[in-house]
Amino acid sequence: LILFTSDNGPTFAGGVDTEYFNSAAGFRGLKMDVYEGGIRIPFIAYWKGKIAAGSHSDLVSGHWDMFNTFAELSGQEQSAPDGISILPELLGKEGQKQHEFLYFEYPEKRGQIALRMGDWKGVKVEMKTNPKATWELYDLKNDPSEKINLASQYPEIVQKIDSLQRIAHRHPHIREWEFIDPKFNKQ
Repeated sequence: LILFTSDNGPTFAGGVDTEYFNSAAGFRGLKMDVYEGGIRIPFIAYWKGKIAAGSHSDLVSGHWDMFNTFAELSGQEQSAPDGISILPELLGKEGQKQHEFLYFEYPEKRGQIALRMGDWKGVKVEMKTNPKATWELYDLKNDPSEKINLASQYPEIVQKIDSLQRIAHRHPHIREWEFIDPKFNKQ
């Protein structure tokens, strides 16, 4: 099994002209952003005799799914609670589990979070300087470039995303990275 992937979207460092090279392929954001250009990455798998050549998947997953995937491959217990094994999808089999949501949290660029739930994605940015930052809401199926903020039109979706984010957030091991719960840094 050979996997090719990346840990983030294209970088802006080192004088790279991301617009000229269309590095983010039309998606908004770059490395260190929670917009699709910063977190949507390539994932290519090759496994002779196991993965059908030319196959394609629209499964939404994250790197944290690799722990459970490798555990299943090696016959071990799947113990990463946030992850799922994507082995059924790789092998083109039925029964692939789906994430209820994917949660992203990043302390850079003044603190940002994103939560994807199906085709909906909520984003909050600059949370360190604005603890009362409001959710942006995007329909990735119809607006993959995240240009049209639909938060005011779908308050019930925003509320659901906000509730899931509160469940998903964990205090980081590095106190300086905490920007969601300001009381945590003062303890």
